[in-house]
Amino acid sequence: MFNWTNPEEIRNPNVKPNFVEMGPYVFLEKHLKQNISFYPNETVSYYEKRTWFFDKERSNGTLDDMITTAHVITATVADEMRHQKKFVKKVINFMLNHEGGKLYTTKPAGEWIFDGYQDDLIDFLNLFNTTKIKIPYTRFAWLADRNGSVEYDGLFTIHTGVGDIADLGRLTHWNRNNESGFYEAPCGTINGTTGDLFPPHMDTNEEITIFATDACRYMNLAPNGTLERHGIKATQWVGTIETLDSGENYPNQKCFCNPLHEECPKTGVVDCKKCRDNAPIYASFPHFYLADPSYIDAVSGMNPDPEKHQFMLSVEPFTGVPLQVNGRLQINMMIEPDDMFDIYRGVPKFLMPMFWFEQTAQLDKKLANKTKLAINLEDYGFYFGISLIVFGALFFIVGIILTVTKSWQRRSNEDEDMLTN
Repeated sequence: MFNWTNPEEIRNPNVKPNFVEMGPYVFLEKHLKQNISFYPNETVSYYEKRTWFFDKERSNGTLDDMITTAHVITATVADEMRHQKKFVKKVINFMLNHEGGKLYTTKPAGEWIFDGYQDDLIDFLNLFNTTKIKIPYTRFAWLADRNGSVEYDGLFTIHTGVGDIADLGRLTHWNRNNESGFYEAPCGTINGTTGDLFPPHMDTNEEITIFATDACRYMNLAPNGTLERHGIKATQWVGTIETLDSGENYPNQKCFCNPLHEECPKTGVVDCKKCRDNAPIYASFPHFYLADPSYIDAVSGMNPDPEKHQFMLSVEPFTGVPLQVNGRLQINMMIEPDDMFDIYRGVPKFLMPMFWFEQTAQLDKKLANKTKLAINLEDYGFYFGISLIVFGALFFIVGIILTVTKSWQRRSNEDEDMLTN
C-alpha cells in the first residue's frame, strides 16, 4: 500500500505528492469452485469462492500500520458531480464541508484492505438515499465484503474442451453475459481464460488472453522467453506496453476509453470507473511500469522494476499446466482540481497510486512430477510399443529356429527313460 507522506503540501506547486510503499501485507488465498453446473453445449458454470488468511510471518509490517491516502468517497462524489450545474455543485460543496468530506484520511492497513472503516460521509449518503450518488456499502475497504464471498467475483462459464480440446478453459460468459457492459465492443467482449486453466498444445508464438475481474476486462500477454522449474520448461507470457493501452499507441484498443470522457488515459493506464462503482479508479502495472512517463513524473516515490512489477504467467505448453503465476496490478485514483469544491480548489491534477497487489502461485514438486509424467507419457507409450515389437520379434525368431531344428521336441526314448527312472 502507498502511504501519502505530505498531503498538507498538496497546493504547493514546488512539491510533488510523495508516496512510500508499505508492506507487503501477505495473505494465503484459498479457492473453491461452487454451484457447478454442466450444460449440453459443452460448457460449465461456477462461482469462485475466495478466502484470505493473513500471513504474519511473510508480511513486512502489521495490519495496524497507519496509512494515509486520498479520501475515496469524497473523490468519488466530486468526480460524479463534476459536470453538474453550479447550483448543484454548491449544494454538494456544502454537504462535503459539513458531512465528513475530506481530501485525505488515515486508517490502519487492515481496515483499508478487508475490514472497512466507519465514515461519516458514507453514513450521510446512505441516509440521504440519492440515486445520483450510489454507495453500495456501509463501511469502506478496497476488498469490502469480498473475503469468503461466493458471488463477489461473479459467475464464470467456461468451455469444457469436449469436442475441441483447444477450447478447454475458454471463458464464454461472465455473469451470464458475453459482454461485460463496462466497455464498448469489442473491448467489452468476455474473452480469454480465468488464468488457472489452459488447453494443451499451446502455440508458444501467439499471445494468450486472460480475463481480469478486478479490471472487468481481458488482457493480452505476449510470449517472452522460457522458465524452468523442477525440471519442467515453461513458456513465459508477460504484460507489454500494448496490454494496458487505451488507443494511444494501438488504435484497436480505443474502445477501452469511455467516449464520454474529455480525454483518454495515456498508455499504461486504463479507466475502471464503471467497473468500480463509478469511483475515479484507474488500473496500471505496479509503480506505473510501462506507463507514460508523465504519471511517474507527477509524483515521487515510484520505482518501476520489471523483476518486481511485471505481469507474468509461465505455462508448460504441451499440457497447459501453469508453472508460475505473478499477476500484478496497481489501483490508482484520479485527483483533479475543481474550484467549485473547497476540498479540491487549487490542487494539481495527478493519478494517485493507492495500492498494488500480486497474486502468486507456483507448481510444487509433487504436482511437477505428475506434470512430467503427463509430458513424457507419449514418449513412454512410444518406447513401450517399440519394446513390445522388439520382444515379439525376438520370440518369433527364436520360435522359428526351434521349429526348424526341432529342438523343442522331446525324443520318445528320453520320455521312456524318464518314466522308468
